[in-house]
Amino acid sequence: MIHFIKNWFDKIKEINRKYSTPRIKMTRAVKIALFMLRLYLIILVLILVYKFLITSKMVG
Repeated sequence: MIHFIKNWFDKIKEINRKYSTPRIKMTRAVKIALFMLRLYLIILVLILVYKFLITSKMVG
């Protein structure tokens, strides 16, 4: 079991190493769009956590 988990983590590390540097050139507009999407996703997660905390306080 430990060998399976270690092998799995080694594969993940290998994939991360392979894709650590982008292979395509991104324009400034693409970088800005990706940054805005990242902010949007973070805000959505924060809203979900906030909503969960508010509804869990009302129930319990």
